[in-house]
Amino acid sequence: MVTLLRFPHLLISKGDVSEYALLPGDPKRAHIIARFLNDAKLLSENREFVTYVGYYEGIKVTVTSTGIGGPSAAIALEELARAGTKVFIRVGTCGALVKGIGVGEIIIPYAAVRLDGTSSRYVRPEYPAVAHPLVFNSLVEAARSYGVTFSYGIVLSDDRFYSDKDELLRWGNLGVIAVEMESATIFTLASIKKLYAGSILVADGNIAEGTGKAEIKAQEAKEYSDLVVKRIETEIKIALNAIKLIDKKLRTTKH
Repeated sequence: MVTLLRFPHLLISKGDVSEYALLPGDPKRAHIIARFLNDAKLLSENREFVTYVGYYEGIKVTVTSTGIGGPSAAIALEELARAGTKVFIRVGTCGALVKGIGVGEIIIPYAAVRLDGTSSRYVRPEYPAVAHPLVFNSLVEAARSYGVTFSYGIVLSDDRFYSDKDELLRWGNLGVIAVEMESATIFTLASIKKLYAGSILVADGNIAEGTGKAEIKAQEAKEYSDLVVKRIETEIKIALNAIKLIDKKLRTTKH
């Protein structure tokens, strides 16, 4: 009898997953994304990691939740990459750091400030955390096709959620438009491994305008407002359509 070897956290084996993966932070969001796929199959559910495979318009897609922060995001990317995934899109939320970005607005970062500790365990801090141009451009193209308002720019990936507000706003004054916790880790690891990564985020508050999630706290035992929940569904659709564009471009390049 052959024993099937599985990676120890995602509990998947090589070949279980697809070339493309969406990476929500929240495990509950993985279940939501699965509803957008045909023939979605739950592969595993362990710790913060929930993994599905399914199909979007004929393209096989993997969904894996990463939990909060860089260390668990790195574990997810490492094990997915070892199993065969090549393209990673973070599907998450963030807090805006500049005025004028409304709650529920979509943000597509092309780079991230590396205030995470995890990426520094892989490479010196001078190494940039940047989205792959193919993934970033495909996300922008897909967002435009939906006609939604979105911003793009640099985000701050911080290991510390309850950071000093003045410190965060200083980053905003430097043109950093939002803060979150995983993009820098995902961008850096993907670049090092010669893989493709990008990120799409929904602003769940605006720290510069006093509506940050840590400030207004949860309303009625819900982490997000109904508007943010609706926009998360929109960003999922954008990310899936970006995968269609990426797949087409990659196949054209191969031929």
